[in-house]
Amino acid sequence: MKKISILGSTGKIGTQTLEIIRRYPKHFKVVGLACKHKSKLFEKQVAEFRPTITVITERDGEDSLLKVATVAEADMIVVAVVGLVGLKPTLAAIKAKKDVALATKEVLVVGGNLVMNEVKKNNVNLIPIDSEHSAIFQCLQSGKKKEVNKIYLTMGKGDIAKKSKSELKSVTPADVFNRKKWSLGDKIAVDSASCMNKVFEIIEAHYLFGLKPKQIEVVVHPEYICHSLVEFVDGSIIAELGTADMRRYINYALSYPQRIQAPSSAFSDLLGKKLSFEKSPSDKFPCLTIANQALKKGELAIAAMHGADRAAVECFLKGELNFTDIYTIINKTIDNCEALNNLSLKQILKHEDWGYKFANKLIGKEGRK
Repeated sequence: MKKISILGSTGKIGTQTLEIIRRYPKHFKVVGLACKHKSKLFEKQVAEFRPTITVITERDGEDSLLKVATVAEADMIVVAVVGLVGLKPTLAAIKAKKDVALATKEVLVVGGNLVMNEVKKNNVNLIPIDSEHSAIFQCLQSGKKKEVNKIYLTMGKGDIAKKSKSELKSVTPADVFNRKKWSLGDKIAVDSASCMNKVFEIIEAHYLFGLKPKQIEVVVHPEYICHSLVEFVDGSIIAELGTADMRRYINYALSYPQRIQAPSSAFSDLLGKKLSFEKSPSDKFPCLTIANQALKKGELAIAAMHGADRAAVECFLKGELNFTDIYTIINKTIDNCEALNNLSLKQILKHEDWGYKFANKLIGKEGRK
């Protein structure tokens, strides 16, 4: 039996994780639960799963997450909190020699070098829950790292992607939230629409799989059936296919390195469907070019980029910034960064905050045009 602690148990990933644990009581046991706000849902989770330790960060403070991340009984920590708050407990869990199932994108985007160095040092597993990275992680079981030619991260094609360049300037938050497939929170919905989410995924893949930027490509896949691909040096391409359901990836992460039986096969849902792929639209969505720009400059620029995106998304949601200006703000922030690497956690967080403040100043000067 694998003992699990969950950071962010009342969020979508957290509740789906508990759904899977509930389904397999002989495989998993909950020993820690943490959430941000006090709620009836959290009370129900605690009453049902009876963990050793519980934390509510608005009451106990963000550092209390470290206790849930390092509880002695835990074999695996599921990191599903929102934002940078997940970075410190992830590092603490790894240093405590716990395996990590990671759903919080910011952990590897902002602290990728630090985190992966600790993963190697402590000889633990970091298994991605994010659909694209779980797909790549699974496809890589077919070969060795040195045999990888390229990986292809897939991206969808919603209504916003069908708009012309001139129409994109008038995109509103309501347009962004009108999604047909994955149900997303506010920030990630904006990041997906602007393609900044794909920038983050490129940076995650760079650190998680130890790949060079030139080995990571993005392709458009309108059907949301293929969730990413790996091309090996002999020309073989391995893909992960399935219905768009995060529970499949959570199930894989929890049970790794084994697989456990799901309630029903997803293959029947693929019959009669088609697969198509298109070139990534970097001309229309220039944010897609930012990943290589930030990776070339290094960790300081990546941290500042993330901060600038936070500011730009906030201002767009408040009607203070045009959708197409998100790229401009982030690009200018990166341009004003030094090329620095091997930063400490304190330095990383400092520069992320600098990027946020610098972008806000830019937005204040330029505003909505």
